[in-house]
Order: sequence, then C-alpha cells, then structure tokens
Amino acid sequence: MIFWRKAPVVARTAGLLADPYYEWALATRFVYYGNAEWLPVLIELKKDTAQSFAELVIRGGDSDPWTSNIRVPSFYATPPKRLQRKPTRFLAVLARKQLLADIYAGNSPADHIRRFEVGRAMQSLLAMPTPPPSTTSPPASAPPCVVSGVIDDGIAFAHDRFWASNRGTRVEYFWEQHSVDWNADGELTKADINAYMVNSSYLGQVDEDELYRRAGSTGQTRAGHKPLAARASHGAHVMDLACHAADDELPRPPAPDAWPIVAVQLPVATVKDTSGAKLTPQVIAGLCYILERAQTIASDAGVADLPVVVNVSYGLIAGPHDGSNLLEAAIDDLVGGCTPPIRVVLPAGNNLLSRCHAGLSIGASQSKTLTWRVLPDDWTESHIEIWLPEDTDVDKVTIMVIAPDGTASGAFVAGVTHELVSGAAVVGQAAYFAAGGASVRASVRLSLAPTSSPDGDKPTAPAGRWRIRIANLATAPLCDVHAWIQRDDTAPGYSRSGRQSYFDDPGYQRYDDGGRAIEVDNAASDVKRTCTLNAIATGKEPIVVGGFRRSDNKPAPYSAAGPLQYPGYAGRGMPNPNGPEAMFPSEDAPSLRGVLGAGTRSSSCIPMYGTSVSAPLAARFVAARMPTSAQDDRGAVFNEGNVRGPVSPADRPRGGGGRVDMPSTRRPRRES
Repeated sequence: MIFWRKAPVVARTAGLLADPYYEWALATRFVYYGNAEWLPVLIELKKDTAQSFAELVIRGGDSDPWTSNIRVPSFYATPPKRLQRKPTRFLAVLARKQLLADIYAGNSPADHIRRFEVGRAMQSLLAMPTPPPSTTSPPASAPPCVVSGVIDDGIAFAHDRFWASNRGTRVEYFWEQHSVDWNADGELTKADINAYMVNSSYLGQVDEDELYRRAGSTGQTRAGHKPLAARASHGAHVMDLACHAADDELPRPPAPDAWPIVAVQLPVATVKDTSGAKLTPQVIAGLCYILERAQTIASDAGVADLPVVVNVSYGLIAGPHDGSNLLEAAIDDLVGGCTPPIRVVLPAGNNLLSRCHAGLSIGASQSKTLTWRVLPDDWTESHIEIWLPEDTDVDKVTIMVIAPDGTASGAFVAGVTHELVSGAAVVGQAAYFAAGGASVRASVRLSLAPTSSPDGDKPTAPAGRWRIRIANLATAPLCDVHAWIQRDDTAPGYSRSGRQSYFDDPGYQRYDDGGRAIEVDNAASDVKRTCTLNAIATGKEPIVVGGFRRSDNKPAPYSAAGPLQYPGYAGRGMPNPNGPEAMFPSEDAPSLRGVLGAGTRSSSCIPMYGTSVSAPLAARFVAARMPTSAQDDRGAVFNEGNVRGPVSPADRPRGGGGRVDMPSTRRPRRES
C-alpha cells in the first residue's frame, strides 16, 4: 500500500539556495548517493573568494570545528595565476553529510555559503599502484603551445593515438577521480605512463593489457566496472577525436610534442548512474585540475601561461535551462576569469526526440495535466522538474501528483513538500520551491525511487502513468511553463540500469506516414522538441556543438534544439542566443551510424554517434587555432559554420552558424 503525506518542513538557512535534490537525498537517507562518509559537493560562496575560504579551512582549529568535515583541494589555496586576476567564488570540495546538515540548519559555515549541489560518492577502490622507476625520455621537439583537456570515462592513456614523435606519451597528467583525497591519490604523470610503457613492452610493442593491469585500471582485483577492459570506451573515442594530431588533417597542425594532454577520468560510480545531477562537483574539480596542471606544464617548459581547450562530453536534460544552473554558473565564472583563455566545449545533447520536454500555457482558472510514463524494471531514480515563468504568484498555482493506482497527493503550493510512502520507506517526493537566490523562477521537483531493485535492498516506486496536474487559479493566463524529465538512460559501455521515462501524450506525432521520425513540433501536443538543449550548456561561455550527417548535411535526428526562451531572458548571448554555435559531424550516413575513432587498444577503431562525438571534433578544431588566435571562441566557431555550411536563421536553434565538416581522425569506412 502506498500513500501521500505532507513532509515535515526541512529547516533551511534563510537565503540559502540549496540543491533541490538534497531534500530527496535526506528523505531517502542518501541511499542513492553511495554509502560513503565523504560526498563531493559543488559550492558557491556569498562574498568570499575560493582562495580565502580554502585558507580558512586549512587554518581550521578549535574555533572552526566544522573544518574537520570538509576537504578542499590545494588548487583553491594556491590558484593558478590566470585565476588570481579574477578570483572564483565556486569550489568543488569533499564534505561529510554533517557539514551539509549544519549549513541547512544555519550553523557554520552557512554564513559563507550561497548554494551547494551534492554529487554521488566516489567508489572505494584499491589505491593506484606505485609506478615503476621513471625512464629518461628524449627532449620535446617543440615547446608547448596549447593544452588539450578531456574529462570523460574510460581514458585510454597509453593508446598510440596519444603518442608523441619520440614514441612517448603526450598525456602529461592523468587523474583518476576515485579517491577520497582529491589532493594526492590517483594521478599519473607523463614519466609514470612512459615507465609503464617501457616495463610492459616486448620486442618494441607495448602490451596494453599488461600495462593497464599494472596501473590498476583493469584486472579482477579492481572493484566495479572497468571501462578499459572492454574493446571500446567513451573516453578513448572522445579523446582520439579531440586530441589526435594528424598532420594531413589539421590546418597549421602543431608538432605532436607541442600539444600536451591533461586527462581526467570521472568516477565509475557517478558515470554509471545518469539519473539526477550527480557529476557536477567532479566536472568542476576536473576543470580546476586541468588549469592547475596547465600552469605546471607552462612553468616546466619556461613559457608563459598556455591557452587551454577542455572537452566535456556530458549532458543532462532537466534544469532551469537559463544559465542559472550551479554547474553552468561555475563554468562561466572559471572561463570568464581566465587569461590566457580557457575554452570549454560541450555537446548540444541528444534529446530532440526523447519526449522529455513539455512547454505549455494554462488559461485563467484552468488546469492542465502532464502524463509521465515511468517504465518498469528501472534500477535508478527518475526525476522531473517543472519551471514556472518569472514573477509567478505561486499562491495562485497549485500542483497535484497522482500515482498510477490513483493515489493523489492533494493540491499544494510553494513551500510544501509531499512524500509518497510505501511501508516505512519514502519512494517519492514532490517539492515546490518559490523563486529566490540565483533563480528568478519558481520550480517543482518530483522524484521517484527505482521501479525495480535487483538485489532487493532498495524500496521501489510503482511503474506506469503518473499524472501531474498544474492548476492556474489566477484571473490571467499562465504562459511559458516548462517541464523536463531528467536523464535516466544507461551510460555507454555499462550494463543496463536506468530506463528513460518520457511524457506520454496522444497528440504527439512521432513518425510520418513513411515511418520516418518527425523532427518538428505540432500544435496539438504540449510535448515539444524545442528547448531540449543540454541543461548544462545554456551558459554564456561554453562552446556548444550539435551534430549533423556527412552524407546529406542534415542535422542528426537526435541533435537538440535551443535553450529556453521567455520574456526577460536574453538567451546565451551572441553570436547565437537561441542554440549551439555550429554543428560538427556525428554521423557518416543513415546506414553508417557514428564517427570512427579509437577503441581502447592501439590500432583498434570503432564508431560512436551522438553530439558527444561532435563536441571533441570542435575541441580539436579550436585547439589547432588557439596558439595563433586568442579569439577562437563561440563567435569563431559560429562564423566558421556560417562560412562552410550556413543554415537559415530559422534553423539556428539546432544548427547555429552552420555545418563544419571537420575530418574525423580515421578515414571513412567506405563511400556513403
């Protein structure tokens, strides 16, 4: 039997804009965030700089006992020179749950915190083995001129696609984010990787299976999923497209030794569970690490600070979609404050046809109902976020949630949270947040437990048709109401876990009479393909890239469209407020899905598709030009698309300036 109950009011510090998922974590006792003492947390400070806050934590002492519940990476205490010119207010830390409870309750250090967001705990793994003694490598053929950064999963750091001309690796630093101490463990240097290569070589050939076992990346002694044990991984493919230096493919290519790589391997546990925004602290920690190591590379080479290009082929569906997401704000802050520049490249997302966005208007004294189809045998959580227009009178907008068996929550307004209870466990939560802090719009978040628990150790929520009724009690229409279902699929290369839920609307037309997917909206349905841009890619600084097919130059059918548009919001800003900067290839042809790139072992080649493979092509395009042009930013990518393959202004929410047919790092399989 399940029933709804009004949840106890969670004491929240006045003025704190907390992670909307934190209250769900509290209600479910952090069961979906990993059973660990330390959790990664992304923090935005009120007035302090990240450096001053880090120094406060380091001083610690009896006067500030809360400092024992937080670990701050050394990066923030001694930031790179390029960030000292404009200090950041965002920092990724490791914190005990008690620290989060103290902040919520108004205890120290609540007076320093504006908002925070909690990520999933890192998986506990064996310590990375001690590398063999370093070997002496030939000197580099040229000084570095640009640093390529990659934040991904399954980084094949010994792959021959990332070798320099001296047959040593171009990977200057590799960080595996599995440790509970972000200051020390999990890092390999270029010397370490070269030593592994020498000690795993026979007759001049590197035995990569042995190398990765020696390095602790594979092998049966390592717990959890091992992406480098498979023939293909997302990170190996993406890093090949982003970083491979091929003289016959890149205009004005730098010498291989002049293009060092800094790679960050995301924690397996957080990549595996795509539901909810649980990677944000790790992404910012990775960006900061890459900036820190880029300064080290420049210092060791005796050159000035180097430009940096970072590819993050990662995305979410749900969020405000107006640049106010905490991760977006942190990226904008880091990128906007760096001189020489850092460029962050993000995918537009693959959600155009996922039926995960609804945009609706509700007449005066009327209501509308969204039907949310939650699938059976879903091993991960499901979430939906509803965002109301700016200046909405939340007392005039009520929400009601009805379970598949008809159990209804009753209508409620902002400031109220309802919980769905099965037995003694909370399996659902509907929370209504008024506008405040960085968000000028009120929002509703509905969270559900998995609908299946293979091990029988977690409570489950009912699968089926959930209905969300939004009532407008005001005497004027309520326009620009948007709802997004959070990403809940299975990450590439992982065993199936999540199953993506979707809006179920009989008015939504999926296919035409010929069975082809329809890529434009129809007025009869509130489920929309517009405003499906990656929820962490609506900020003003990142370069955002969609995907197109090489064979006919058409947008890939999944490539998402445009950020949110509503009165008072100017979009992402110039050059294209309403979408990505350009489209790069993500498909060879309808019958040749994907773009060719590296597998996990040298000389292997596999196809992968999606805007996640378009983004690294754009990152390589930008990196090749950064040493000679500091203006290779959003505008440069937009203009390149407009020159090579322009699209009409009406197509810019998906296509940006146009198509850039950047060659892949592999030759085409056959004529298409």
